[in-house]
Amino acid sequence: MQLNQLPNHAKVLTLATGLLATTPVFAYSDLDNLGNILTTRRNVDYVKNISSAEEFDIAQKFKFQMHLAAWEQKTVFSSSVATIVNDEDFQAIVGMGIVAVPFIKEEIERKPSVLVWALNYIYGSKISNKPDLTISEACNLWIKAIS
Repeated sequence: MQLNQLPNHAKVLTLATGLLATTPVFAYSDLDNLGNILTTRRNVDYVKNISSAEEFDIAQKFKFQMHLAAWEQKTVFSSSVATIVNDEDFQAIVGMGIVAVPFIKEEIERKPSVLVWALNYIYGSKISNKPDLTISEACNLWIKAIS
């Protein structure tokens, strides 16, 4: 059946379903063409010494959550790596530095996402140079490195 033959209420649902079905799938290396992070993390021992989220001030976690929610809302359907990482809320998360790491870890453990790219910027290196590494795999590698 063609879209113009559907009742109006069904058109909106059909279009929304189409948008959700075309949400982009990123690879971990998609950031390579945009960032200056060319090295691979070889020694992550110092990453393992990061304190847990419980040791951080509640205001920092609130700040992170606010930026995360705003960033996700603005970029959920974006297929542009530049738009995703240049967003002011993503940059605010990166700007939190090491303070944001436990919060990022918690998020990517719960739900792997391109938020993992923030760790590249915070540490100034990538977890892998493997070109076909998936976002989920990158999240798992960072989680192991941070734990």
